[in-house]
Amino acid sequence: MKETEICLHCNDDYIPTRRGLQKFCSKSCKSRYWYLKQNYTKDVTKDAIENKVANSSAKVDKMSLAGVGNAAAGAAVVEVVKTVFTTQDNKPATKKDIQELKTLITGRYLPVKNAGKDSMGRSPFYDVETGNVVYI
Repeated sequence: MKETEICLHCNDDYIPTRRGLQKFCSKSCKSRYWYLKQNYTKDVTKDAIENKVANSSAKVDKMSLAGVGNAAAGAAVVEVVKTVFTTQDNKPATKKDIQELKTLITGRYLPVKNAGKDSMGRSPFYDVETGNVVYI
């Protein structure tokens, strides 16, 4: 008659194949027992995870009117500082600036279609006022 033993990890009955040496019912129980014994516990079981989630006091961020006001005030201050300290030469072009350039080019400069671009990739234009070809 074979005697049964109890697994140290899962507490199930098993019939050992190596009497006196075997303390676990399977290799997975043996490795899991060692893993838990080494303080690598991360609460891997489903119940432990649910308990941890239920017991955790997670902080929930809420939006407040004061926070929105602070963000708006900060953004306004940044825009004012940018406007004050940016020189006119470094400000970005507006649609109006681009339209003025377009009218300047079409009124004074005429495109030259039989000449290629220069080494910097600029197209040739005939300047009506000076009578020269310029690359823009």
